[in-house]
Amino acid sequence: MKPYIIYHMTCSLNMKVTGNFLAKYPEASEYYYKLHREYRETGAKGFICGRATMQSSFLNGERFQEEYTETVYPRVDTYMSADYGFYAIAVDTHGKLPWKENVIHDEDPGYDNCHIIEVLCENVSDSYIRYLQEKRISYIFAGKETLNIEVMLEKLNRYFNMNTILLEGGGIIGGSFEKEGLIDELARVVVPYAESEMERSLFADMNTPALNGYHMQYMEQEGDIIMLHYTKEENDD
Repeated sequence: MKPYIIYHMTCSLNMKVTGNFLAKYPEASEYYYKLHREYRETGAKGFICGRATMQSSFLNGERFQEEYTETVYPRVDTYMSADYGFYAIAVDTHGKLPWKENVIHDEDPGYDNCHIIEVLCENVSDSYIRYLQEKRISYIFAGKETLNIEVMLEKLNRYFNMNTILLEGGGIIGGSFEKEGLIDELARVVVPYAESEMERSLFADMNTPALNGYHMQYMEQEGDIIMLHYTKEENDD
């Protein structure tokens, strides 16, 4: 069964997710974090980010250093516990994130003590699998060489009882979910600033209009920052 996916992102007025807009409106980040905490309190079971976002947000840009191992580890899903309550799901297909522990430590209570789940492809190195086992970090496989999102979501639901997940990665992973029709809701925290068209969009590499198929449900506002909440339009077919 597929979990319910809420794509929760901060973006510029012209729907860019990279650039300098957050430096100009830092209060947007606090609003975003507040909404994240509310989603967690009301039933979301975890959040998904890509490798680059996890690396910059929680690991100060560090990368895993490979170490030689003769052991060949079976590509078998391994999870340490299904009772953590809230999870940090890292789409790290080639195994590059150097986690120090099996939970995230963060000053924001919405992210603090989230148990880490690494999402890998089967061509990941044996050295990285050994590393995850030593750190007692849960990991699942979703594809041989490239990510299979539907397999990932089915396993997250089956192993960890995740009925609702926040998608909080950047435009690349957002575009990948959108292409496969896997986003159920969209929550955009918007700053009143138009970024350069060279910056990455909310749904990267999409040829269709960014909000095609979505219906706005309501708007909230704090100062200059607004949150626009959308749901997917029902298909009449």
